[in-house]
Amino acid sequence: MVMRKIFKLRKILIEIICTYWCRLKMRMWGIRYGKKCSFRGNMLFYKAAGTTIAIGDNCTFNSTSIFNFRGINHRCVLQTAPGGSIKIGDRFGASGISIVSSIGVEIGNDVLCGTNVMIGDRNDHEKQYPEWQPSPVKIGNKVWIGMNSIVMRGVMIGDNTIIGAGSIVTKDIPSNVIAAGSPCKVIKER
Repeated sequence: MVMRKIFKLRKILIEIICTYWCRLKMRMWGIRYGKKCSFRGNMLFYKAAGTTIAIGDNCTFNSTSIFNFRGINHRCVLQTAPGGSIKIGDRFGASGISIVSSIGVEIGNDVLCGTNVMIGDRNDHEKQYPEWQPSPVKIGNKVWIGMNSIVMRGVMIGDNTIIGAGSIVTKDIPSNVIAAGSPCKVIKER
């Protein structure tokens, strides 16, 4: 009983300290964030000059396995390169997520991402592979993206959609479906 109370108190203190620290870093980087956002663990931010990162209200970012026992591979990352933008809607939640942008990543409201999801509008290595130019990513409202999934450049995911764990999303996924696989394909309608 005593150990549970100590563990709970530890989690509360970590969340308070990390939320304060991440808000301070966001102010220094010029990142806009909404009300009641919480940061569980130290998050990594990098915002190139002239780019935007905006986070909505009531968002939660888990960067430590203390809050998620699924095995977070790394802390949460939000990163824009020159020309990029990241817009995250209200009530977003993720653990160990990486979101990178050179053009634009837009995430709607009520989106939840499982552990270690990666979302990016670029494949990187554009100099070596010029055909891999960045292309915007848009994720609708009320979307669930399962753990260890990858959302690639140029993809749109419709509202009220579930993406199964371990999926690699290379093409658009419509609204109101369950999709999974590598490459990700629609399994059934919701």
